[in-house]
Amino acid sequence: MYSIEYGTKSIVFDIERKPNQKNTYINVDTDGVLVKTNDTTTIEDINKMVKNKSAWISKKLNIFKRVAINKDISTGSRLYYLGKSYYVEMIKNETAETITIDFTHSKFHITTPIKYSDTELNNAIENFYKHKATEKIIPLTKKWAKIMDVVPEHISFRYSKKRWGSCSSTNRISYNYHLVKLSSSLIEYVVVHELAHITFENHSKDFWKLVHKHLPDYKVKEDKIRVFEKLI
Repeated sequence: MYSIEYGTKSIVFDIERKPNQKNTYINVDTDGVLVKTNDTTTIEDINKMVKNKSAWISKKLNIFKRVAINKDISTGSRLYYLGKSYYVEMIKNETAETITIDFTHSKFHITTPIKYSDTELNNAIENFYKHKATEKIIPLTKKWAKIMDVVPEHISFRYSKKRWGSCSSTNRISYNYHLVKLSSSLIEYVVVHELAHITFENHSKDFWKLVHKHLPDYKVKEDKIRVFEKLI
């Protein structure tokens, strides 16, 4: 993942290289910005091209962001999971009494009754994220707690607009269950960060030394999380 500054914003982009790619071009869609080029194009040239196209890219990203926020979930929509956005397929079932969500073959399959409300659909999606967060993050927390030689008193999940996680003075850790929208490596960083607070309650130099001990590239991960927050 790469980025360039555009005014007060950062434009984040990925690069896809193919030996037989003759030209370099930029693709912007609901997944973000992708630069397609060959093996010989330098990072400097790519950065220059993205910077020159910044106004156009920013406009396109805003359009997709508005669509993602305002559009009702339907076939063709996309939902984030483990760092990527995936296609949604809606299936109406006459015999279904509740909404069920399955993630298989890199696609969200959402089965609904013939009639349902937006609230019911949103609740089903939230429950999916909460279930997956519990399933994936609790074992990860236990693994890292053993490595770091700490013991969280309790692990819980809730939704938060501003925080990915927190650790109380009584060593109770709470995660934002939307954390499963992030990639596995970024989830891991949040887990290590919160567990480090069991040893050091504030963000002191010793705290960051401990985080660095276990994740030397934690600053890169922090930057990626900030970037990702703008996408979701």
